[in-house]
Amino acid sequence: MTNMTIRLRSTGRVTTIALSLAVLVGCDVTNPGPVLDEFLAVDASQQGLINGSIRSLAELVTYGAYTNALLAREVFPGGQTGAWGHNVTTQGGHILPGSYGNYWTDAVQARFIAETAIARFTDAGAPANKMYQAHLWAGYAYRVLGEWWCDAVVVSTDPSNTEPGVFESGTTTYFNRAVTNFSAALGLAANADEKSAALAGRAAAYAHLGDWTNAAGDASQVPDGFVFQIETGGEASFGGYMNHIYEAVEGALRSHTQDFTWFKDYYTTTGDPRVPWRDHPLYTLATASLSGFPGGSVPFHPQAKYMARTSPMNLATGWEMRLIEAEAALEAGNWTAAMVIINAVHTRNISDNDGNPLPQWVAADATEAWTFLKRERYIELWLEGRRASDERRWAANGTPGSLDTPDFESQSVLFSANPRSYCFDIPDAERDSNPNLSPAGG
Repeated sequence: MTNMTIRLRSTGRVTTIALSLAVLVGCDVTNPGPVLDEFLAVDASQQGLINGSIRSLAELVTYGAYTNALLAREVFPGGQTGAWGHNVTTQGGHILPGSYGNYWTDAVQARFIAETAIARFTDAGAPANKMYQAHLWAGYAYRVLGEWWCDAVVVSTDPSNTEPGVFESGTTTYFNRAVTNFSAALGLAANADEKSAALAGRAAAYAHLGDWTNAAGDASQVPDGFVFQIETGGEASFGGYMNHIYEAVEGALRSHTQDFTWFKDYYTTTGDPRVPWRDHPLYTLATASLSGFPGGSVPFHPQAKYMARTSPMNLATGWEMRLIEAEAALEAGNWTAAMVIINAVHTRNISDNDGNPLPQWVAADATEAWTFLKRERYIELWLEGRRASDERRWAANGTPGSLDTPDFESQSVLFSANPRSYCFDIPDAERDSNPNLSPAGG
C-alpha cells in the first residue's frame, strides 16, 4: 500500500492526516469494473475521491516545481534532455506555446475531482471533514492554476455541465475560485491547523488579486511555525509524484546545478540554511552537454534542500505569511514596518557557516525595502514553484525594487535565443478540442 501523507504542522505540534491511495483491509484487491456514478458519494468512496484530487496535484507540483525552477533561474540546467531533463528550449527558460499538456491535465484533474467531490458530498450530506478536504484541495488546485498558467479556461464548477470552457486573458477567475473554496473550507475547519491551511492558501490568492487588506488579515492569523506540505512517493512505480527536483540530481542523472545561480554565492557567503547546495561525492560535472555552454559540460553542485525522493514540498507556511504581511505594508507605503517583518523572517535563521543568526538587512528607503522583500521571498520559497508567478505579478504591477535574477545570458546564447517565460500556455490538446479557444498555432 502506498500512502501519501499531508502534514498540517504548527508551532509545538504536528497533526497528520494519512490519505491512502489504496485501502487494503485484509483481502485481495481486484478490479471490480466500472463504478456507477452514484456510488462516488457513498461514505466508503469519499476519501478515495479526495485522494484522487491530491494525487493529481502532487504529480503536478512535484514535477512542475522543477520546470518552474528553470524559468525562475533557481537552478541552472545541466543539458539533460532525456529522463529527468527538459527540452533545450525549456532549459533556456522559454515555454513553447501549447506545450506541457501533462501539467495541464494534472491541474484540471485536481480541480475537477475536488469539485466533483463537493457536488457529490453535498448531495449525500457528507460529514464536515470530507467537505473541508474537498474545498481545501479545490482551493489549492485553483491557486496553482492561477500561479502557473498565463491565461485561464473558465469552465462551470458543476461537474455535470460538460460545456467547453471559454478563454480568459489572465487568471483572475482562478484566484477568485481559490478564495471561494478556501472560504468554504475555513467555515468547515475543525481545528487550528485546518484553519491555518485554508487561511494560508486564501492569503496567497488574495495577494495575487491585489487585495492586500484581506491578504494581510488572513496571513496574520497563521502562526510562524505552521507548515502545510504535500508529501511525495518513494517507489519508482509511483514516480509521478516523487520529488523530481531531488531525483534529477541523483546517481547518473545530474540534470541541474546551483552553479551560476544567485544562490550559489549567497549560500557560500551567508550559510543561510534555507538554500543549501553541496559537493557531490562522485561527480563534478553535470551528466550531459548544455547547448551553447563553453566546453559543453556544466559544473555540478546540486541543491541540498531536498535530500530524498520522499522529501515533502511546501504548499504554504507561516513564514510565507509574514512576507505577505510585509508586502501589504509596502503596498500601504509603510516600508519601515515592512523591514521589521522581513528581518524577523531573515534573522530567525542560523548560519551553517558560523552558527550565528543571519544579520539584518538594512534598507535606506522604500525601493530598497522592496528589493529585500523580493529577495526574501526568493530565498524563503526557493524550489517551491512560486518565483516565476511572483516576478510576473511584480512586473505587471510595476513594483519598485530590483531582482536578484542571475545573468544566465552571459553563460550561453541558449538563454537569449527566446524570451524568458513566466507561465505555461494553454496546451495544444485543449485548444484543438475546445471550439471556444483559438486552435494550436492560431
